[in-house]
Amino acid sequence: MPLPEPFLDHLRIRGYHPRSDRHSNALAEAIVADLIANCETMATDAAAGRLVYDLNMDLRFGTSTWNVDLVLGSPSPPTAPSSEPIARSTPSTVRIAIEIKGVMTEHRKAVKNRKRDFEAHHEHVHNYNRHAIAGAVMVINASTTFKSPLRPEITVHGSPSGVLTLVQHCITEMRNVTEAGGGSGYGMDAKCALVVDFDNVDFASARYLTSPPAPQPGDPLHYDSFLQRICDEYGERFG
Repeated sequence: MPLPEPFLDHLRIRGYHPRSDRHSNALAEAIVADLIANCETMATDAAAGRLVYDLNMDLRFGTSTWNVDLVLGSPSPPTAPSSEPIARSTPSTVRIAIEIKGVMTEHRKAVKNRKRDFEAHHEHVHNYNRHAIAGAVMVINASTTFKSPLRPEITVHGSPSGVLTLVQHCITEMRNVTEAGGGSGYGMDAKCALVVDFDNVDFASARYLTSPPAPQPGDPLHYDSFLQRICDEYGERFG
């Protein structure tokens, strides 16, 4: 399964802005397309109008609200079949909730905040419904430089080897995000780390890093494993 190319296409055209949700929306749309293309159970439900998706939905539990980047769930009533593989509509009940976060610069500071966000995300999702699938994607930048639209200067991350050390640190922190297991209804059900090389100056040069320390095929943090885990959990819980 190729890594989600539409996300790179977005970076190559629009770049990255930390105060915009356009980049996370582009990645979310790509994840939805790949899930429906590669998960028969989900594709069947989507084609029948029993599964829809939405972006940036407020997920409420009690007095707490968490805005989730990507949700998939059941509509009420079922939507009419369309020419699209899956309809975009606000689900009445969320079955899958995926949080997308980036670590593009200031890696050690940013990843600490991202880990905290992910822990809060899975806790909120499972408080909402212990059967719902909580997922998380961390995008990590491996470029030696980065130009933030919020700063006049270009940030230098150090030597190539130094940056790879930062990337490895971020991946380790992603592995340390609590994982669900044993039917406890607590912890993240599916996690993924995508490593990009992007300086936010030469947009056209955006690419994925596929060599180590980026997760390799078979690694639980690899994109393929992430999609398969969601598909398997969906089949067990809602199939």
